[in-house]
Amino acid sequence: MSALQTVSSATPSSRMRSKPWEALCRGAGAAAGALSSLVVPRTCPCGEEDTWLCPDCRELLMAPPQRVETACDALLLLADARVRPRGNDPAGVDLAPLMPVLALGQYTGALQRIILAWKNGGAVHLAGPIAAGVAPAITQLTARQPGDERLGEEPSRHDPVWLVPVPSTLSARLRRGEAHTAHLTRQLERADAGRTMRLRARPSSGQDGHDARERRRRRIAIGTLPAQARGGRAVIVDDVVTTGSTLRAMHDALTEAGVQVVGAVVVAAARIPGPSVHDMLSSPWQD
Repeated sequence: MSALQTVSSATPSSRMRSKPWEALCRGAGAAAGALSSLVVPRTCPCGEEDTWLCPDCRELLMAPPQRVETACDALLLLADARVRPRGNDPAGVDLAPLMPVLALGQYTGALQRIILAWKNGGAVHLAGPIAAGVAPAITQLTARQPGDERLGEEPSRHDPVWLVPVPSTLSARLRRGEAHTAHLTRQLERADAGRTMRLRARPSSGQDGHDARERRRRRIAIGTLPAQARGGRAVIVDDVVTTGSTLRAMHDALTEAGVQVVGAVVVAAARIPGPSVHDMLSSPWQD
């Protein structure tokens, strides 16, 4: 046997002697993974097995954010009222949104199942993919948009963006075992989307079982803000927006405390705005 053959034949055995537990650890890890899949089967919220999140659902979370504030009644403020026609404007009222709100899509179908699994089903692992989908919306809100002065201000390296999770009631936190929106903002913070601002906020009531008028009267009391947050910019983060009453209550509370709210980001919206009457009249007819 040559010296080269001696060295080559000795090398694998010496490596096995130096790390005798590697093979055993790999086998134990594979066995633990197989056992855990029997106890807690890996299933996507859409029902596909052997995966925590299937490619189709992951792609759904990567959808470009949409502006939805015009479909939220509680966020629309009276901008103008005309008893008689004025120029080209007919008699009526003009409404303007309080702030921009961005959502990944409508609260239905697969996106609804993802949110319910994350929010009420204990699927906390979905917070990471959801944060990855929501992060571009925060970037869009905090960057200046040409021709739209309401959509964010010029960012500064020394001006951090505060991410403010909408608080849950105590009963909701006890039922779910966690504050899911706060968990989402922590995931966003790890992705360098901003800094989490945890507040000792107390909603006046939950949303379930209340009509639109009762939701409009919702108020949120916030505790003491971090000293560095006063005068800073903030983005409100929530799971679903319906009428916008909760976002408006958060906006009012933060504004009164001296925080500049540049907008809100939600995972889904109950309604997606359709084309305006002006857009429909100005667009060409199609067969």
